[in-house]
Amino acid sequence: MWENGISALRGLLNKNFKSLRHYNYRLYWISQLISVTGTWMQNVALAWLVVTMTGSAIALGTATALQFLPILLFSLFAGVFIDRWPKLNILLATQTVSAIQAFVLWALVAAKIVTLWEIYILSLVLGLVNAFDQPGRQAFVAEMVPDEDVGNAVALNSLLFNAARTVGPAIAGVTIAALGVAPSFLLNGVSYLAIIAALLMMRRKELRTFQSKVESTVKEGIKEGISFAVNEPAIASILIVLVFVGTFGYNFNTILPLLVKFVMEGGPRMFGVLTAALGIGSMIGALLVAGRQRPTRRFIYVFATVFAVVDIVIAFSRSYALTVALLVLLGLASIAYIASTNTSLQMNSPMRLRGRIMGLYVLIFAGSTPIGALFTGLMADLIGTARMIMVEGGLCLVGVAGGVLYVRRKSAMRQTMGDLPPR
Repeated sequence: MWENGISALRGLLNKNFKSLRHYNYRLYWISQLISVTGTWMQNVALAWLVVTMTGSAIALGTATALQFLPILLFSLFAGVFIDRWPKLNILLATQTVSAIQAFVLWALVAAKIVTLWEIYILSLVLGLVNAFDQPGRQAFVAEMVPDEDVGNAVALNSLLFNAARTVGPAIAGVTIAALGVAPSFLLNGVSYLAIIAALLMMRRKELRTFQSKVESTVKEGIKEGISFAVNEPAIASILIVLVFVGTFGYNFNTILPLLVKFVMEGGPRMFGVLTAALGIGSMIGALLVAGRQRPTRRFIYVFATVFAVVDIVIAFSRSYALTVALLVLLGLASIAYIASTNTSLQMNSPMRLRGRIMGLYVLIFAGSTPIGALFTGLMADLIGTARMIMVEGGLCLVGVAGGVLYVRRKSAMRQTMGDLPPR
């Protein structure tokens, strides 16, 4: 009996972690786990540094916005650049600059000469780097594994992100309490060395590299990517849903504190438990998606709908235990949805346009963060936190309906055109 259980567990692990059998992706995944953990340490330390320096929520919001604004402005341009240059070289450059940014921040803080303006400038630098790094990392996955393993690799990336999101802040909290904020920046800088080393150690001959020929201007390249996305129902419908869910649903950093304080009337301990519940659900969702070969649009729509409905139900809950359970389900649905969306966009776009399509993905998903956070804050002030959560859940459902209707309309148009006699 024990042997059967061990055999079943081994089979499950082989299925859910199959992308790790590829040397390049295995190097990348392990080094990313280290690097992203360091990134979360820096995020926590930077927020604490700004708050303790200024006592201002506006200052903290500005530092955060500066990290996302370049993504909103430059990710489409970055997509063209990524399609035209070797992705591995691009990532080597972005990871190196990110490491330098972390080391500079550490040096300024350790020397106790850092100012708010220097934090703003370094946040902006990191945002500019991320405008190229995020779509580059997304598109690079398909170069390290074959098509049949892309979905699994994307899901494993989500798994490592959420594992790092759980571990990184915990390490940062202990480090800040014992040694202050400066060591977190130093450790983040060191963590980038892991991914830089992994990229240098990769077997380039095993990468499925593809670069677009430079036969058009950057403007024409951007236009080509947008035109393909708009006219390809398999991509356009998914992006329609992502506009709504990404903007109004993925505001956990803003919603959770408001939920704890104004709906559940709890304190820091409750906030920690609810955050952990969301993270646990996210890791379960990543494992769920990792076992699938290729997500369908129906799978994406179902989990986007589950995400929206659970969001609305949370607004009605006043039970601590029920809210914890709902947040586990919300985390599961959120990762199952976003990882499947990422995989589907990559699998339905040609290699020559993949950088631009992932640039659109990052633009919508990450670039909308400042807009969604502002909307969340304003709505919470105007109508209260519970009603705000209900409204945002409803808007996510509107996005799902829009995606479904778009596909049906396109299908009907194609059938009509097919029935017309040729000219």
